[in-house]
Amino acid sequence: MKTADLDCEYYIRKTAEFRNGIFHQIAARDPGQLWLTASLEDVKKVIVILSASRSGSSLLSAVLKKMPSAYSLSGESVPFYKLNGFSSDAFLSDGIPDSAIRQGNISGLSRDLLSDFSLPAEGNRLIKEESALIRYIDELALRFSLQWPGADFSYNEFSRLTLKAYEAYAKTRSVFSPEDFYLELILWLRQEYKAINPYYYDIPPEAVRERFPGLELPSGPPHDTLTIEEPPFILLSPREKVTKKDLSAKTLLLKTSADCYRMPFLETIFPRADIRVVYLTRNPLGCVNGLYDGWLHRGFFSHNLSAILKDRGQILDISGYSGLNEWGRRWWKYDLPAGWRDYAQKSLEEVCAFQWYSANYESGEYLRKSGRRCCRVKYENMIAGIDSITGEFDKIMDFFGPGAGRVTDLGLHKLPVVQATEPPRIYRWKTREDMLLPLLDDHKTADMAKELGYNKNNVEEWF
Repeated sequence: MKTADLDCEYYIRKTAEFRNGIFHQIAARDPGQLWLTASLEDVKKVIVILSASRSGSSLLSAVLKKMPSAYSLSGESVPFYKLNGFSSDAFLSDGIPDSAIRQGNISGLSRDLLSDFSLPAEGNRLIKEESALIRYIDELALRFSLQWPGADFSYNEFSRLTLKAYEAYAKTRSVFSPEDFYLELILWLRQEYKAINPYYYDIPPEAVRERFPGLELPSGPPHDTLTIEEPPFILLSPREKVTKKDLSAKTLLLKTSADCYRMPFLETIFPRADIRVVYLTRNPLGCVNGLYDGWLHRGFFSHNLSAILKDRGQILDISGYSGLNEWGRRWWKYDLPAGWRDYAQKSLEEVCAFQWYSANYESGEYLRKSGRRCCRVKYENMIAGIDSITGEFDKIMDFFGPGAGRVTDLGLHKLPVVQATEPPRIYRWKTREDMLLPLLDDHKTADMAKELGYNKNNVEEWF
């Protein structure tokens, strides 16, 4: 086994052991936990958002999580796949083969998913009850271990510092703000864990700079060996627990970009669920431009390909990316489709177009073969003005069915900014127009765009 593989295994095992200790303490305090009393077989309704990366799925998910009929994970499912032996680094792409079900830890995956299921908390109230604060601290410890696998966390020390941070924060606040609290929390945690860097969180860099004026903006991955959760890291707010009744009465909303390659696996782990799909599309130029920005951003590190590339005598030599930093020779960003090796020496814009095409091809093929019920949504309609936005979300909520709530409760007049590399604006791709337009000369890209309703003769209308 290669050194890089052994290093990854070590950090995965170390993270899993730390989390196991926390789960053991939680179970001792409260044996009625969902992950102790239920299984994924109890999940009866699932809606999966399928899309290419940088198509607006984080925005769509953030809005839909407000629905009273939905529950969800706090972030994406990828960290739990990696922890339990379902890592794409082992399978050479983001697809999960049938053999993985026998090799991976399904029971561990079930526990990790069930323990992370949540309902949105009401409003932005500060935590007053001691039991709720203890639960929130436990959830933060579980999440920080996914974000910083190299940190030598002590549960007692982490809990002590987090409690101090929350007490200091609550003294001067009347409402809870995730961004403000995390800036306070990280200030305290860095007393013991210097590796924790606030620039890797989904917080505006100017806010981090103001609170941490001497801290340099990083460029490479937060951990040189692997990422379990990919940056920008999510901010965990206090959440409401899901009950066993919710597993059958409400709908599980899943949003993970790699799921377009993993739908058969989802059918396996949710064997009794009615699985439906919200298929979100975006025009290739806007999407590729967003991917391009992300490849050059300090986040979105998904795969350390050192061991795979060394085995083949290769390096990543993606022009416009790999030559900028040493780590660009081994770190891949976003999803890893089958056939990625053919793009390991191409230009960055070609890699991004390949990712856009692959995700949409896999989504389309799955829907065609499975016959799953599907609601098709265009990103452009989600940002084109309030009437267009309202119409699109009306359609989605009808698809969810009874209990979805009112579209007026979703806050559509002020959409959240989530996982953005820079403030959103329409036609942003036109700053790279000369580079991006030639991508449409590739017939696969142009044909896929047309199939999705984006005719290349009308690119001036693409947001």
